[in-house]
Amino acid sequence: MSKIFPKKLKKGDTIGILCVSGDIKDHNRLENAKKYFEKQGFNVVISENSKERLNYLCGDDDTRVKALNDFFKDDKIDAIIAARGGYGAIRILDKIDYLSIKQHPKIFCGYSDITALELMIYKKTGLVTYNSPMAYTDLGADISPYTEKSFWSMLGGCSDEIIIDNPVIYYNGVTSAVLWGGNLSTIQSLCGQNFIPDEKFIFVAEDINEPVYKIDKMFTQLLNIQQFSNNLSGIVLGDFSGIDNENFFNDYFNTLAQELKLPVIGGLKFGHCKDIQTFPIGGDVLLDTNLCKMFLQESKS
Repeated sequence: MSKIFPKKLKKGDTIGILCVSGDIKDHNRLENAKKYFEKQGFNVVISENSKERLNYLCGDDDTRVKALNDFFKDDKIDAIIAARGGYGAIRILDKIDYLSIKQHPKIFCGYSDITALELMIYKKTGLVTYNSPMAYTDLGADISPYTEKSFWSMLGGCSDEIIIDNPVIYYNGVTSAVLWGGNLSTIQSLCGQNFIPDEKFIFVAEDINEPVYKIDKMFTQLLNIQQFSNNLSGIVLGDFSGIDNENFFNDYFNTLAQELKLPVIGGLKFGHCKDIQTFPIGGDVLLDTNLCKMFLQESKS
């Protein structure tokens, strides 16, 4: 399947804020996100289901997937940014109109629960998506200068490298492959689906409030999948805040890196943290752990 790079974001474009996972508890914050984008020079629409609630979800499955499908079909919308994560994405994977997404490619952004959508969209359509801050969770709150700069630079096509700011090197090396991954527990929930890339990939992973033995278990489950282990070309770790034992964590990845003999590095700023690096899911990169950088090799269209 050929890869699709979305057009870069420019002032005057229309951004769609998509409520596709957890319910929206504070609508003032969603309005703050809308005002933030408008101040930056963009038009904004919010999905119609933003005020719907079904327990912990922003509406039932049909409502939420309709919001997603409608935003992709609407050619007036240039980019889609998830409002928040939480839970709900895996419930709608079989209802997504992937053909329409392929016919109407555009920027699609988020993290956490949105990982499930990003990975399945890439697998089914070849569309490169973006791990990025979200409208309600981050951009409608107190966004950090680091997060803001990375977000606009990457989506605007002004960035050609990703710096790993707080590097912890477990195994040195250089490798070129597709950058692929996201929230680890969400990725584990995809097991049983056809979601793993057919090409070599560098696995990026983050999570929150998971004990090290569960991180071990999730990595082990993925590595037990032949397609995953065969195509794995390197590992880049993001933020794992709330782990129970940092020594256990480092011991696990030191041991794993020696077994894999592939580049493994921690310290990328992404995950459930204040500073969030925006980067492409499905984009081609060169990882150099000696320089603690990834160099983008994607289209700049």
